[in-house]
Amino acid sequence: MTRHFAAAGYQVTGSGRVAAPAALLEVAGYHLADISRPIAPVQTDVVIHAAAVVSDTASETALQAANVAGLRHLYEATRACRLFIYISSSSVYDTRHAEHVEDEPVALPLLSAYGRSKRMAEDWLIQQDWSDRTLIVLRPRAVYGPGDRVLLPRLLRLVRAGRIFIPGNMRVQSSLTHVCNLCAAVEHCIGHYAQHPGGVHVFNVADAAPYDMRAAVNGLLAAVCGRELDFVEMPLAPLRVFAGIMEKMRIPASITPMSLAVVSQNNILQVEKITQTIGFKPQLNLWDELGNIGAWAQRAGEKALRAADPRLPWM
Repeated sequence: MTRHFAAAGYQVTGSGRVAAPAALLEVAGYHLADISRPIAPVQTDVVIHAAAVVSDTASETALQAANVAGLRHLYEATRACRLFIYISSSSVYDTRHAEHVEDEPVALPLLSAYGRSKRMAEDWLIQQDWSDRTLIVLRPRAVYGPGDRVLLPRLLRLVRAGRIFIPGNMRVQSSLTHVCNLCAAVEHCIGHYAQHPGGVHVFNVADAAPYDMRAAVNGLLAAVCGRELDFVEMPLAPLRVFAGIMEKMRIPASITPMSLAVVSQNNILQVEKITQTIGFKPQLNLWDELGNIGAWAQRAGEKALRAADPRLPWM
């Protein structure tokens, strides 16, 4: 996202709690800050807050500290900012429902610990005074594309001996969000709400149409591995039992009840609201971008991608 806005001509300052990569400093400034602690005031026109602990095995304490308290620290440091854009997650929705709209009711106990932390952060933000400032909450699902070190590593760990071991048959419909569609949505929001300031606005962000997840996984892994791979279907029932036991015992595992729900149920974001409200329409889709994703993955190296944090969830 930093590179996207730098290339679009914005003056960008990135932020993080570790030293900036040299490649980032070539296109943007950098502010060293740990959002788990209070932050000194920051002067800027627009804040895009995407920092979070993104995990389906992290403790509730760790998630609350980073995703809720961290958000409050950044909010306090940027009170003078006229536009605050919060990158939330589709994890704020109840996975028992097949389709999701922005104003659907949600019961916090039914969400994952990660989903609860993101929803609580949203709720706290929305309760603040936005009468003369603007808050935009964007809810993407399964962000993918060149640079992806979340979804692709998860998929690569399904590959063993040239075959893809999947939970169930994965014949479900699901929304995905190309990273460039997310960046374009953010940029569209900035342009629109510079002319129409004030208030709170919540939008789903995803590619124009949902995908058959089995076909999407096959396409992504074929692009990365350079060949078609056969599927091996693992029965869901014993996997759910195992995941439930591990969760109750609070033992970290790569298979969790939430991750199984993600790949075994339809999960579609309705995106009409952002189009009808500000005219944004996503332009990119998975099938047209497989070549670019595969080329990036080859440069990054399959071994390095597999080694990415296994705790990261799919959403």
